[in-house]
Amino acid sequence: MSTRHDARMDASSSVIVGVGTSVVAMLVAWLLYRARFHPLQALRGPPSTHVIAGNGREFANFAWSATRPFPEPFASWTKTYGTAFYYRVLFQHRVNLADPVSLQHVLVTKAANYPRDTIPRSILRTLLGGDGLLSSEDQVHAGQRKHLHPPFSQTNLKAFVSIFAAETATLLSVLDAMPDGHIVDVPDLLTRLTLNVIGKTAFGYDFNTLDPTNNQAAIALSAFDKLNTPPRPLYILGLAFLPHFEHWPLPYLRQIQTAKSMLFRIVDDVIAHKVATPAPAFDLLDLLLADAAMTATEARVHVMTFMFAGHETTSSTLSWVLAMLATHPAVEAAVVDECRRALANAGGAVSWQTLSDLSLLTATIYETLRLYPTVPFITMRTCTHDDWIPRTDDDPFFMPKGAQATFCVGAIHQHARYWSRPTEFLPARFLDGSPEHEADALLRHGNSSRFTFVPFSLGRQLVRVLTVGSFLIRAQKLHWKTLCDRRDANGAAPLATALCADTYTGIELDTQAHRCHDQADGVAVAATPPLNVQFSFIFHGFVDQKVPYV
Repeated sequence: MSTRHDARMDASSSVIVGVGTSVVAMLVAWLLYRARFHPLQALRGPPSTHVIAGNGREFANFAWSATRPFPEPFASWTKTYGTAFYYRVLFQHRVNLADPVSLQHVLVTKAANYPRDTIPRSILRTLLGGDGLLSSEDQVHAGQRKHLHPPFSQTNLKAFVSIFAAETATLLSVLDAMPDGHIVDVPDLLTRLTLNVIGKTAFGYDFNTLDPTNNQAAIALSAFDKLNTPPRPLYILGLAFLPHFEHWPLPYLRQIQTAKSMLFRIVDDVIAHKVATPAPAFDLLDLLLADAAMTATEARVHVMTFMFAGHETTSSTLSWVLAMLATHPAVEAAVVDECRRALANAGGAVSWQTLSDLSLLTATIYETLRLYPTVPFITMRTCTHDDWIPRTDDDPFFMPKGAQATFCVGAIHQHARYWSRPTEFLPARFLDGSPEHEADALLRHGNSSRFTFVPFSLGRQLVRVLTVGSFLIRAQKLHWKTLCDRRDANGAAPLATALCADTYTGIELDTQAHRCHDQADGVAVAATPPLNVQFSFIFHGFVDQKVPYV
């Protein structure tokens, strides 16, 4: 009897296993069929390197180096296959766009048909504690823009210039107190500086990160570092497909939750204090809370958005601007001279007008952002209804529902169709009337550069955070001469760069000594002994912003 029962159980198990195997096999076969035949394959594109992953390995490889420079492989793919090419990541069918007409269509004209993909939105929602401007869509996004527009008016932003100047002066005093030949980690200092500025301007909190004895600042910096580290692939997949995954009892998830809780607690305490003791509006949080419709939770999400979108992005850009100036001494000398003259004309004080008068410095920042954009990829979009995407010099192509559109900013910024001498550092290309500017305009047939220069993304996703950041950068660069004028015991300027990425960015350049010009006597001095300055390119793949670059 037992033997007969076991036989029936074995037979039942075999049937279940057989059915399950058949279902899985059919599912895999169907997915492979979908991967093999797709309308986007009418476009040219790189061959898949893996039957399942497709081009996933190349897409996810951000280990840029001297032999594989940024923004590979997209620069080569765009050059080889055109400004609209097809590639596949797992079973996701994608088209990468670099044509300005296509970008305008997807990101502006038909933006409602191309919402941001659910995965980056999930990551941002989890990171910030709710839906803010970087993750909301449709009517929610429109409502948030309406509430946030007044706090980011030019009148309110002007009031922050004094904070920029004061915090920069504090940083300079820290540098001046360092002994000659001291090794300085520039990105670390700039991260501290920008966090101080964002804390004060966003919600009136002094992180005081430049004080080495401030243990609370060290904890806050550690929390920011943990949350700014690009998420692991399995974490991304978990957020995308597993309900409440962020609360699972895993060590990595606990670390993220601890970091978030620490920062949330700081912001919540400040909000509670402001609500309990109302005062005249001074910072952005005051202006947000002045709106009766704004809840404390919503205000916290917006403050967190401002901190994350404006803090690391600004410090990263500052690091790259310093690197470009250090490696291009002629530009450096001209920028220092412009800053000196601007300060002299303003009586030594930094004002909104002073920052607006720095045309060469502004052009230098823009050119740095062209070569090393703060946002290397615009957030991926998903097509919700069948569409036809237009192109400048080719027929429109069919974009099926469910397909995804990606945009590599670096490949757009270094495309020879839109930029003369595209891989060279030429700040003059952003100065009206210069030969470099005219050469670029000729390539664009006189059209605006709005859709060929997109360092912070574009479209209807309006965030003003880096408008503040751009002025912060200019305010800090006004004091560039202080860095150049520092000398060692032998009178040499200790300025050299060792540009190397941290472990998760992978960008590295050869170490080399550079020269810093003394504007007083015109003598160029060698950088010995070197001041080892590390510049990091921080990956920010999910920041969407619109800035007035025309």
